[in-house]
Amino acid sequence: MGFKRVRYVKAIIPLMLALALVAIVSCGGAAEDEAAPTAAPVATAAPAATAAPAATAASPGGQPQATTAAANTPTPVPQPASTAIAMSTAAPDPTATPVPEETGEASTTAQAMAKPEGKYGGVIDMHVAGNVAHWNIMECGSGGTCMSPTSPFSNGLVHYNGETPEPLDIRGDLATGWTVTEGGTRYLFDLPEDARWHDGVAITSDDVVFSINEMLRTDVPRPRSGQIRPYVASTEAIGPYQVQIDLNFPSSAFLAFLATDFMKMWPKHHVGDDPDTQKNMRLEENILGSGPFKMVEHEKDSVYRWEKNEDYFKEGLPYFDGMNYFIINDSSRILAAYKAEQVLMTVYLNSNMNVRAGQELQEDREGKGRVFFAGPTLWHGMLINTEKEPFNDVRVRRALNLILHRQAFNEIFGAGEYLIGSPLPPDQWFGRTTEEWLDWPGLRQTDDGQKHPDDIAEAQRLMAEAGYPEGFETTILAANFLSFPDMAQVAADQMERWLGIKATVQPEEPAAGYVRYEAGDWSLGFHGNGILVMDPDQLIAGSYLSKATRNYSGWEPEKIRELYDAQIVETDTEKRRQLVLEMGDYLANEDTHVAITTWAMLVPYVDNRIKNYNVASGFANHTNKEHLWYEE
Repeated sequence: MGFKRVRYVKAIIPLMLALALVAIVSCGGAAEDEAAPTAAPVATAAPAATAAPAATAASPGGQPQATTAAANTPTPVPQPASTAIAMSTAAPDPTATPVPEETGEASTTAQAMAKPEGKYGGVIDMHVAGNVAHWNIMECGSGGTCMSPTSPFSNGLVHYNGETPEPLDIRGDLATGWTVTEGGTRYLFDLPEDARWHDGVAITSDDVVFSINEMLRTDVPRPRSGQIRPYVASTEAIGPYQVQIDLNFPSSAFLAFLATDFMKMWPKHHVGDDPDTQKNMRLEENILGSGPFKMVEHEKDSVYRWEKNEDYFKEGLPYFDGMNYFIINDSSRILAAYKAEQVLMTVYLNSNMNVRAGQELQEDREGKGRVFFAGPTLWHGMLINTEKEPFNDVRVRRALNLILHRQAFNEIFGAGEYLIGSPLPPDQWFGRTTEEWLDWPGLRQTDDGQKHPDDIAEAQRLMAEAGYPEGFETTILAANFLSFPDMAQVAADQMERWLGIKATVQPEEPAAGYVRYEAGDWSLGFHGNGILVMDPDQLIAGSYLSKATRNYSGWEPEKIRELYDAQIVETDTEKRRQLVLEMGDYLANEDTHVAITTWAMLVPYVDNRIKNYNVASGFANHTNKEHLWYEE
């Protein structure tokens, strides 16, 4: 059937290889002379912004109806089908990442940019699942509600190279090159002298220093951008077009974090460097970037419209004249819009389709488009508000973690292709294997596929000991994408069946759901968390420390903090692995604020007429679209 499956659990390439490629880009890979682009046919013009028919009734190429899903009752849980995903070819097993080596003296080598060989023109219709929550990339924790809408008008210092199938190739975005010295603790980045913000003001090293320091702030939310905090000791402008970043210790993860699309630069002159008088960058009226596109229209529940930045500092880019991001949440309408060619690609890895929907779409679009099954790229699981009774009792939390039947979630929502919901992803160099976790309390089942009776008995004992032998009533908040309301209903059924807990599912539009999470207006939740970098630093800091992206109740046991702080500076691979194993065991056996059910795939789609597309290695990569073009 031609299914495109990218399972990074078996295909993850060590970051050292990426760093070797970085060294080529920054220190030895001079760009070829850029030839004039060939004449190209222009993509068909996008439909005018008029009232649109429903996606299910539209003719091919018609404009989709942007919708949000109903927020009253969850849709029926899909039943398992017999369709299977074709396995990818064998790939190297995951290995630990060595720290970066020095690249020598300062280099003036230009950023290695591909020759502009694409075809220009076209306003391309794309799909995004969810309204924007706000426009502050520094405070952004979500791919759909703030990262993907801000990326087209933004640049980072470096980014993942979308022009190569190598998933971990990092190259300059604003940076034209860089060097690593002082035993891997000093990075010196060179900047272009002709780059400008969209208001015409020159981009300088002061903007980069300001932006990095904004990421390091601890007095305001930094759920993703703040994940570089442990590494950065200081930043300094070395003249107007060089920036020096000194690290606390050598780390390969630093550059990998910095390259994600959450680490964007801000214009210092526009934002203001006084925290008390800064512009509110959450507001649309304060948007100002430097990227390949400018937003010209935004209509909630409908569309974002982008036009090409004619003054972009990267010669020959972008190719598209513009883009329309249509906001469609409802799963059936998403599938219909792709089938009818109303939208030609997913804005980032998350299409809001599950594996079964992706299988159906690939069958329908065979030879016309590609569906990718990329993973593990995130976890799905039940969030527990540790600040609210009765969930402030560790016995209740342990009971919930024991009682969920992970294999059922995998079969229903992942067609059996997801990975078991261990605290850390299985089959990585730093953790346990799938086989080991399948024997673990809470993750095991009987030979005939039933929930293990010993886990049920222990969960019931813990509930009785906590004073809830008959259960209690509660609610489960579920943002209305990625089938979270349906997953919440499966969890509710399991909790009532075995613990007597009666849980009412509360679906919410994604942006509204995040508001409730951040306000503490929830008891249980069903959600997910994307992986920025497949490294223990990110997996722990991004999920289990007090300021983690989905740790809305601020849970952080002293034991987890101690082990995290020890492993992040440990240079011996086996010693570091043992520290990470100890963290995983603690989370599985003692306490957690999230009961992970599966390590899941995201399922993006791209039409074959979209050229130069390479599936990203993470959900926060390749999202500004500067390198793509349309060609019949």
